Amino acid sequence: MTKANNIDIWFETFGNKEDPVLLLIMGACSQGILWPSELCQKLASVGFYVIRYDHRDTGLSTHFDFEKNPYDLMDMSKDAIGLLDSLKIKKAHLMGLSMGGPIAELIAVHFPEYVHSITLMATSCDFRPMNLAYAGLPPEENSLSRPKDFYIEWIASFKEKTPKNLEEAIEQRVECWRLLNGAVIPFEEELYRKLHKEFLLRQRNPESIKNHFFVCSNSEQYVRSVSSKVKVPTLILHGSEDPIFPSDHGEMLAMSIEGSKYIPLYGMGHVPNRYFYDLIVQEVSKLKEV
Repeated sequence: MTKANNIDIWFETFGNKEDPVLLLIMGACSQGILWPSELCQKLASVGFYVIRYDHRDTGLSTHFDFEKNPYDLMDMSKDAIGLLDSLKIKKAHLMGLSMGGPIAELIAVHFPEYVHSITLMATSCDFRPMNLAYAGLPPEENSLSRPKDFYIEWIASFKEKTPKNLEEAIEQRVECWRLLNGAVIPFEEELYRKLHKEFLLRQRNPESIKNHFFVCSNSEQYVRSVSSKVKVPTLILHGSEDPIFPSDHGEMLAMSIEGSKYIPLYGMGHVPNRYFYDLIVQEVSKLKEV
């Protein structure tokens, strides 16, 4: 645990602290442990000092009453900067997944002195299609693709249904990850059943993670405007089976960031899958040379 941006942040490190730092920034409603340990270890094995951490309102980090203390993606970006400061890290490579993508971009644009490069995975330059779909509203004309209907239905049930016990909560989360994984690459159910049990046992306030839905809505302008301002080396990894941000989101993001490298990954969904670990590590490790 450490103090960062005036809150408590849980973090964990992998590798040699003398190596270049790689800060992993998870998506909405997700703890740092959802960056699988195996992937973190593989990244450390190629010469990164890897850090994963719990966002505010997840896991062991500080939780908020959102009505009394609302916050947005800029505040969450400052959490990450505060974490680096607390660890006396002057500069890092950043990898952000989903909501973690615009957090990495905001850091690169507003705090560029901290950033060597950013890797953006399973994310977008426009959260409006997602937010409108989750709110049950129709899409805007000529917008990027909405999330898949089966995932919109799952989100609605997640918001409305409170599991009665730990087993029901585990089943709910495993089903979510199954949908996020996609149907092309096999889903490792036992791996994620174990991981999500750990997730639930270390979540101090099960309802507080839903605050991130408000954050995604109140930060739309940040998401829409930040990509075109990114000037650091950028790698974009996007799966063909992503049910939240279909492929056109990755393509548009790449067009928005001048000089970015875009790698479409056939078969990958919205979450890391072991099938892609070696490719991810190979591409991210090239950024150490920038």
